[in-house]
Amino acid sequence: MTSADVGPRRSAPATRVLQVGEIDLPTTLQMIGIYSSDPTFRTGPGSFAKAVLTPDGPGTIHLAWDRTGRVEVSAWGSGAAWLLERSPAWVGLTDDVSGFDPSPNRRVRDLWRRHAGIRLPASGVIWQELVLVLLGQRVTTREAARSWNRLCRTWGEPAPGPVDLLLPPPPEVVAALSYVDLHTLNVDRRRADAILLAARRASRLEEAAAMSTPDAITRLSALPGLGVWTATATVLASHGDPDTVLLRDYGMPTLVNYAFTGDATHLDPDRGGDEIMLGHLEPWRGHRQRIIRLLYAARITAPRRGARRANPDIRTM
Repeated sequence: MTSADVGPRRSAPATRVLQVGEIDLPTTLQMIGIYSSDPTFRTGPGSFAKAVLTPDGPGTIHLAWDRTGRVEVSAWGSGAAWLLERSPAWVGLTDDVSGFDPSPNRRVRDLWRRHAGIRLPASGVIWQELVLVLLGQRVTTREAARSWNRLCRTWGEPAPGPVDLLLPPPPEVVAALSYVDLHTLNVDRRRADAILLAARRASRLEEAAAMSTPDAITRLSALPGLGVWTATATVLASHGDPDTVLLRDYGMPTLVNYAFTGDATHLDPDRGGDEIMLGHLEPWRGHRQRIIRLLYAARITAPRRGARRANPDIRTM
């Protein structure tokens, strides 16, 4: 018998059953499983699994659902009980859509008619969401995904349970690294310094998971290198707040403006773009993030008017 045959990877899971009704789980869960190359999660027809550094320790959550809306939740590891308790928020059951009114705009009405099953999930953790966001600062989605993959495969450990996932490296492991270590992942000095500082302050940052959305954004934004974009992007995944809007994002104002006007001109978020975006979303204050999720669900994208962005490989520099 090998070590793989004993311990938490082979132990029986903790389980519970949820009923989600008409919630569109594949689309809903995209908020907390965004990179196909992410070794911390796996998705398939009728299933989703993710390795999580919970407040109670490492855990793996696995969701399996059928067409009736019945979801079987399984969890392994010392964080299993926490994940089971948190699972309703993961599948969007804590997201209240009762006050959402799509009627002010014909297109929004149509999008809601076609995608009324979308909910906003909330992971309830800060550290691993934050590192993922920090890696995405000022680089393409593809490069951010590659760096996250390298980070987890280099310093992550096998997750509990049989799903064959990797845990993200815990903050104490990352705090012991240096810029040179992160340079090998193609992470530049500015992002590396922000990640290392976040790792050293992780306990204070993790407290934001239990705060209100505004207070959580304030807590995260207070750390050097963690501006409003980083804070709001992190809270989108951790809190699932229906009104949080990603600010100072390179493409978000252009996307929203294109969706409402058909104008694909690039809008600089720092030169009035954010204000234009928020103006379009104002009729749905309280549910502005819900509008953005509808745009993504409909795969609305502004046509490109220039070459695709690319980032240099700094590992060769």
